[in-house]
Amino acid sequence: MPSLKVLSRKKELLTGGHRLCAGCGASIIVRQVLMAAEDPVVMSSATGCLEVATTIYPFTAWRIPWIHCAFENSASTLSGVEAAYRSLKRQGKIDRTIKFIAFGGDGGTYDIGLQALSGVLERGHNLLYICYDNQAYMNCLSTSSLIMTEDGVKRITEVKEGDEVYAFDQRTYQLVLKKCSGVFDNGIKDVYELTTLHHSIKATANHPFLVLKRNGRGKKNNFVWQTISEMKTGDEIVVLKNLDEGESFKFDFNKVKKGDYKVNRSKNFLIDNKYFEIEKVRDIKLVGPEPTLDLRVEGEHNFIADGIVVHNTGIQRSSATPEGAATTTSPVGKAIPEGKQRPRKDLTRIAAAHDSPYVAQANPAYYNDLIKKVRKALSTEGPTFINILSPCPRGWRHDPSLSIQIAKLAVSTGVWPLYEVEKGQYRVTYRPKKRHPLREWLESQGRFRHLLRPENKGIMERLEKQVEEKEKSLLALAGEETSA
Repeated sequence: MPSLKVLSRKKELLTGGHRLCAGCGASIIVRQVLMAAEDPVVMSSATGCLEVATTIYPFTAWRIPWIHCAFENSASTLSGVEAAYRSLKRQGKIDRTIKFIAFGGDGGTYDIGLQALSGVLERGHNLLYICYDNQAYMNCLSTSSLIMTEDGVKRITEVKEGDEVYAFDQRTYQLVLKKCSGVFDNGIKDVYELTTLHHSIKATANHPFLVLKRNGRGKKNNFVWQTISEMKTGDEIVVLKNLDEGESFKFDFNKVKKGDYKVNRSKNFLIDNKYFEIEKVRDIKLVGPEPTLDLRVEGEHNFIADGIVVHNTGIQRSSATPEGAATTTSPVGKAIPEGKQRPRKDLTRIAAAHDSPYVAQANPAYYNDLIKKVRKALSTEGPTFINILSPCPRGWRHDPSLSIQIAKLAVSTGVWPLYEVEKGQYRVTYRPKKRHPLREWLESQGRFRHLLRPENKGIMERLEKQVEEKEKSLLALAGEETSA
């Protein structure tokens, strides 16, 4: 492999000036990946942080052919391009070698994009899929959305940090005022229009809405957060009542008084509630790319947009979110003191189970290892996959200057082992001399702060045990012995 000095002389294919956050792992990963490529590259990128922040219309940070595609289909989009390339090459219309790299975040890979990725791996397309795994994902609304604030209705573009906005209290079902603690420009994204009897809203596929879940006769119903991609017509969502001839944006913003609401506790259904009711989703349709924004709201983590109760901006859990992490959709509370209750999905092994010729797990803190794996993947015939840990200062709640240090902790504590699977053979590519306690990883990020409390000692010990068992399993697959 070329030295770092030689690699540093290569032309940067991702320019500066993009809007990715300071300390964001995605830009570091992309630069290392493109540095590793020796042939011309065509790249696709799913809707997400990387796409939004590098292509603020009408600008682009990419110096390569680059395709933006929907949240769920980076893999399938690029597979079509790769198939067209093979056809043109057979016809003699193209004579040079071109490599294909699909990028997706964990939301667009672990969750909604898993089917497309699985299809590419099964069909045998000659491309590399890279997941930049920041272990959660965000969402946003169209800039046309109307927000219910203390000062009346405002467009989301007019809402400022510090404004008081109305929210839905999930304990009492009251209308409450909460402070907006952040406004985020998420760029141009594909939005969907969701319509009920009296309301209509445009949002991205991963924006959560409050849905009534009916659990059957004799069982208690409850409210759950579901994204547009998870919803269907007929689902029942929480909305403002059809006030003033159906125009809920003419809502009277009087302070809520005790007794203004009534809840049927046995059914968890809004009965005689002064402000809220349930309406069925009539239609969900793709509108196309539009400018998007989102808010962060203290306390309830929701607000009212276009008369509908919506969740505020990330960080939302994905199936890549580690067990114990606090997110806005897996919050810490008395009933659930640990945050997310389920372990993260082991996507790298799922990809390996497709009998792909090359699958690997990498980390931007170990650039030599990452670049070697990318080069090996690009030189391998057939579909390849690399899962790369991507520190997210905003979601993980850490100092942006510590991203690489925290990425190293993921390896030294055993949370994110570095390995590859080549033609079914597992090999650990880097093994720390001594595994550090899991506590060091947890202490480095605000999303795990609650686990450090004395009363959560049992949870901490259980998570440490899980890391040990995972390490043993991986080493057994690689034919290596565990540390003493």
